[in-house]
Amino acid sequence: MGVIGLQLHAHANGIDRSEIDKKYKVLEKSISNSQILMKHYTDKKEVMIIIREMADLVGSRLRKEHAQTESIALSIGYSHGELLPGFSRQMKVPATSNTKQITSYLLQLFEEYYAGYAVRHVGVSCSKLVYQTSLQLDLFSDPEKTIQQEKLDFLCDEIRSRYGFKALIHASSLLPGATAVSRSAKVGGH
Repeated sequence: MGVIGLQLHAHANGIDRSEIDKKYKVLEKSISNSQILMKHYTDKKEVMIIIREMADLVGSRLRKEHAQTESIALSIGYSHGELLPGFSRQMKVPATSNTKQITSYLLQLFEEYYAGYAVRHVGVSCSKLVYQTSLQLDLFSDPEKTIQQEKLDFLCDEIRSRYGFKALIHASSLLPGATAVSRSAKVGGH
């Protein structure tokens, strides 16, 4: 019966050849981040700042896991007094961990489905993860710019891990309504 016969014989006789001293690291199925906002956000530009900040965090977590996403989702929850509860949409994308690309896809979803109501919850999720350590170039973008952007993303991650999140932030994170700086000082963002 070949290999199957050997496996059946081992199982029938209680023989387990598994190596239990090796730690098993589970691969993540998705990487996400969400937050309930401290006030009603009625200005579209302020909500877009929050989405940019969250895309930055999720992109950094993707690169830390040496993963790229092929599906990006945005969830927006409106305030209780609004006519609609909110929306949750996702889109398939070429595999990426580039913060600028993730941000542009999320903002595209936001522009397409936002109905103009007061926002109280924002969630970002990256799923269908691909684990690889190489960079896939495409025909439609400049390879030098792609490589430079990849290096810049990793450099930003390195600076933040060494000196803290506040060592390197976007100027938009200092605007009213931004939450990244205040959340970085809290444990687990709370």
